[in-house]
Amino acid sequence: MNFDALIEYINTTPLTWLILTLVSYKFGIIIYTKFNKHTLLQPIIISYIIILTTVLITDTPYKDYFKSVEIINFFLGPATVSLALPLFNNLKHIKALFIPIIITLSITVLFSIAITASLLWILDAQLATILSMTTKSVTAPIAIITSEQIGAIPSLAIGFVIITGILGAILGTSIFKFMKIKHDSSKGFALGIISHAIGTARAIEISERAAAFSALAMGIGGIFTAIILPLLISFLP
Repeated sequence: MNFDALIEYINTTPLTWLILTLVSYKFGIIIYTKFNKHTLLQPIIISYIIILTTVLITDTPYKDYFKSVEIINFFLGPATVSLALPLFNNLKHIKALFIPIIITLSITVLFSIAITASLLWILDAQLATILSMTTKSVTAPIAIITSEQIGAIPSLAIGFVIITGILGAILGTSIFKFMKIKHDSSKGFALGIISHAIGTARAIEISERAAAFSALAMGIGGIFTAIILPLLISFLP
């Protein structure tokens, strides 16, 4: 079988990308475990490298890849709902800190949007790029919908979401150590509000409390961003 025939087979076999995605993530878990859970070798990073390399080599449009793995996207809903368990188990702690949570979350979301837009404006970035990056700290489904509403580029917005999530997961632990942050609730909240689902996956490894606060921050932060961002954009000249 020559290379062209192999590429055609990959692109015309729906299960190819689904199997590759699952195997890549499993391989990432094995590597992550083997090297004592090194921060730079997280499963999501390993799987991204493998999948993106294969997509580029085979010149496969992202639309075709996504269509082949839609079943995984479908199960993201039930997987997200499962985060309700740590939330329920830590409800007492969340209630005790509810007001500080809302205040911190609101300030963080607004500051994140402001600093992102300001830095890119200073760097003379195009408006579409600036708008696309303002959704970097929310989950992919919210980023797609919100980016469409504000006139951004959904595909570019997703790219920023992925990069932000990976960077947060990689650098989060080091930053916590440097800042001497010891409370799991604070670690989880920071990972969830900045690095969304990827950060929440990292928070799950820390503790159940960290997972609970991360899920809470990811959910409320995403909703707040989806509401406030279009309103802020509407005031632009």
